[in-house]
Amino acid sequence: MHAFTLVAASFAALAQAVPHALSHPNHHHHHHAARSTTLAPRDDTTFELTVHNNCTNSKTFGLYQITPAFEMLQMSHPIVIESGSSSCIQAPFTASGMRLSGTADQGCDGQWAAQTLFEFGYSTYLEMTGTAYDLSVMAGSAPEGIAAYPGTTLCESKVCDASGCSLAEAWTTPQQVGGGSPADTVCYQGVQDFHVVFCPQ
Repeated sequence: MHAFTLVAASFAALAQAVPHALSHPNHHHHHHAARSTTLAPRDDTTFELTVHNNCTNSKTFGLYQITPAFEMLQMSHPIVIESGSSSCIQAPFTASGMRLSGTADQGCDGQWAAQTLFEFGYSTYLEMTGTAYDLSVMAGSAPEGIAAYPGTTLCESKVCDASGCSLAEAWTTPQQVGGGSPADTVCYQGVQDFHVVFCPQ
């Protein structure tokens, strides 16, 4: 949004969904659609983000959460990942408003700036549980690209390269909420890990 307001796309079929909540000049608030009915049994408290840094420079990664009161909370210790290297970050499964940032060296205050992000949060629908997710490359973000691959092929991958993103792959403007939020995806497969690639080839 370009104002501190919550904009909810109301879909009756998603009345029980619990999407992540983001509302800030460079962010959005939206619901997600169901994709599958099969659940994968495993630990239900955390999942693993394997972060790959394919950019030419090292980056400092960390998890952050935006609360409904517009507070930015640091949810993990920052980790430096060198160019061409990877590392794992544990993410809470039932948290909402989560984001993986490559600018964790700038602290919580720096997280309000436009940047390339993997956004995610807990979602439920009927008897299904899973993770709602999207890519965010808002105006002003570095042209580096990002990709997210769920741990199961039953769920949709999202890829946005440095040359740009289609509306189906990433959020590039808050006005996309009026088009049905095509970048939004939900993986209703229980707890699933993700591979997130910055500067995908």
